[in-house]
Amino acid sequence: GLGPRRILHLAYERAHDREILRGLSSHRKYRGLFEQQQRPSAQVFFCLDEREESMRRALEEVNPSIETYSAAGYFGVAVDYTGIDDPHSSALCPVVVKPKHAVVERPKPEDSSLLERRRWRRRVLGLLMRNSFISSKTLLLGWLSTSVLGLLSAVPLIGHLLAPRRYALLRDRLNDAFLPEPRTELTLMRNTKESQDAVSGLLMGFTPEEKAERVASVLGPSGLVHGFARLVVIIGHGSSSLNNPLESAYDCGACGGRRGGPNARLFAAMANRKEVRQRLREQGIDIPPDTWFIGGYHDTCNDEIELFDLDSLPSTHQPDLESLRNSLDRARAQNALERSRRFESCPPDADADRALRHAKERSEHLGQPRPEYGHCTNSICIVGRRDLTRGLFLDRRAFLVSYDANFDPSNSGLSSLLSAAVPVCAGISLEYYFSFVDNDRYGCGTKLPHNVTSLMGVMDGHASDLR
Repeated sequence: GLGPRRILHLAYERAHDREILRGLSSHRKYRGLFEQQQRPSAQVFFCLDEREESMRRALEEVNPSIETYSAAGYFGVAVDYTGIDDPHSSALCPVVVKPKHAVVERPKPEDSSLLERRRWRRRVLGLLMRNSFISSKTLLLGWLSTSVLGLLSAVPLIGHLLAPRRYALLRDRLNDAFLPEPRTELTLMRNTKESQDAVSGLLMGFTPEEKAERVASVLGPSGLVHGFARLVVIIGHGSSSLNNPLESAYDCGACGGRRGGPNARLFAAMANRKEVRQRLREQGIDIPPDTWFIGGYHDTCNDEIELFDLDSLPSTHQPDLESLRNSLDRARAQNALERSRRFESCPPDADADRALRHAKERSEHLGQPRPEYGHCTNSICIVGRRDLTRGLFLDRRAFLVSYDANFDPSNSGLSSLLSAAVPVCAGISLEYYFSFVDNDRYGCGTKLPHNVTSLMGVMDGHASDLR
């Protein structure tokens, strides 16, 4: 017969299933109440990540005229990406996918000299830091540098601990003053000569057909094939924290544990191309001329939202952008308030603005080992139209995938969605599930005493086995 642990486990799973299904069932009477009777003020795509479930709900609450969608956070754009400050490229796609295209962030022609100045200053700063690191290990210079640098390091240490948010603002201002930020663009276009010269064997950029295929792979299955708003925003996500060797576990799983901002920016740039829209129109996806796509990035730790390439936004869309920004600001504050109920250090009577400030402080605090504390409640994945769940409180437990079966008679769209969503969602959920069932054997123990060792693994304290 079944052992007691197995019986308890089955009972837990059954209770959990019934709780979820009852919630969805009781929500059916509200379906249709949220349908837009007029053109939406904006449409916003998020990652399917369960942390964006609360963000979508908050955005729809503060502005009911906004529609939200979800897709795997690499947005169909599997690329080998190199940013202007990156020493090497990174694969921004699920780990089961191997990118075939390379995309490089480059300065706009008028800002190329600014990039050279930035790189020179970064090189000087890197040499100073390296020399100080090496000199601290010599006999005479070690004594001198330790005395001098010890005094100097006390200033940022005190700032990090006593006023983390204000210190972060000061650091950002100094960075902006010392390291000029050039305006950049991405290598979208396929250049045959560069493709042939690429030593990595990757194709530089995309052809118009490939761009249209990537955009259609997200818009088509989600059902967004007509009725576009004037602004369509694609938001990738990641997480920032200081005292956390496992930080990449909080970044985008669909981007291979990296930050999905470049994918969102690349998708928006593709969707704004005229030749792409023409090909999409032939596939039944009719994007009107006055619709503009914007890429963005959401930091799920401090709830900051950044929008890209706004200098190319038509002036006719500026009022739409201001309205959207106002809605996003109110939504991220509400999102921070919902998150803060699990933070013991946040006052229980805090309002939304105070909760947002607290979230920012946590992300910059050296003494905060769990600054986000939100990527551990996932348990289900819901694939379907938004009217199944819009307005339903799912407590940041649900991966959400936008899918409209009315536009997918052959089920090919569903197949492609599940091939990306299942490995990502199941992998993330099982990590936390096994860690909770047996934290020492199936998980990695508590990360509080973890020391990164030889860039190979971690040790508990200073003398444990390598985990």
